[in-house]
Amino acid sequence: MNKFKWVTQAFSQSFEIQKNLFPQFVNAADQLAVEWEVALDEMDDSRLANIQRQMIKELDDYILSISGVDNLKYWNDDALCHSQEWEKMRVQAKAILNVMGWDHSIPPESGVIYIGE
Repeated sequence: MNKFKWVTQAFSQSFEIQKNLFPQFVNAADQLAVEWEVALDEMDDSRLANIQRQMIKELDDYILSISGVDNLKYWNDDALCHSQEWEKMRVQAKAILNVMGWDHSIPPESGVIYIGE
């Protein structure tokens, strides 16, 4: 599966589903942001329409606006579950899925191997 499609579908899901995409010891909120940045770096956007690029940029700009040391409160399970910021990101991700013509299905687990507890 296309990594960008996977992470966009993951961003659009509910907290429970987002948590279940990763092992229990992984901070799902933080990992979603990391996966988003990796997918953007690897994506070839040369064939995207302007509206697609614009919507992707809007979500990316929003993620960046609530990132950094001063905003750690947005990158934990509590925020993932209860914050308006995560609800906004879910709505933006759903809009990207729509403009890309992709379904809103639950993506499979990431398939990444994590070394942890």
